[in-house]
Amino acid sequence: MNRQEVRNTVTSQFYQSLADSGITVDAIPQAQLQAVVNALADGVFAALDSIESEGDRAIGTAIGIANAPQNDDPTAEEALLWAGRPLLSIGVRYELTSQRIRVIRGLLGRSIEEIELVRVRDTTVHQHVGERALNVGDVTIISNDPSNPEYTLNNITDPSEVRELIRKATMTEKQRRGLAYREEM
Repeated sequence: MNRQEVRNTVTSQFYQSLADSGITVDAIPQAQLQAVVNALADGVFAALDSIESEGDRAIGTAIGIANAPQNDDPTAEEALLWAGRPLLSIGVRYELTSQRIRVIRGLLGRSIEEIELVRVRDTTVHQHVGERALNVGDVTIISNDPSNPEYTLNNITDPSEVRELIRKATMTEKQRRGLAYREEM
């Protein structure tokens, strides 16, 4: 979806919401009202760009941290490798650290779910055509965690890169803890 299509969607939704609420705006000339709606659409673009650039900075930092030499100390500090949000969401935040994956929910209240990296067994990426165009997708984490055996990080930017970061962090954490890979037949 390009900028003009999003602007048209915001405009039509704005006028539809006004009509549904029964509010009539007669005090503002139509051209000025349209300028307000366009400014609202530009605000949506600015917010999306801010979220995307925040994610890009986090991925750049994560790549730098992931390629850094790892400390074999079992009491090593936990480092943030990646942080992101689902596209168009402000109430959910995902974090990948050197030891776990966190899902933080809430604006006023807060709930935190965690999956230890040593419990992660596999990850998958799913993108449909529209998501591929936006470079957004879902990363599903399959783990041995009893409370979250399968968890999906929805609508994240650059899901293939995030999946690879999770894979590298998982392998590093298992190696740091001295856990060997063994496949059961």
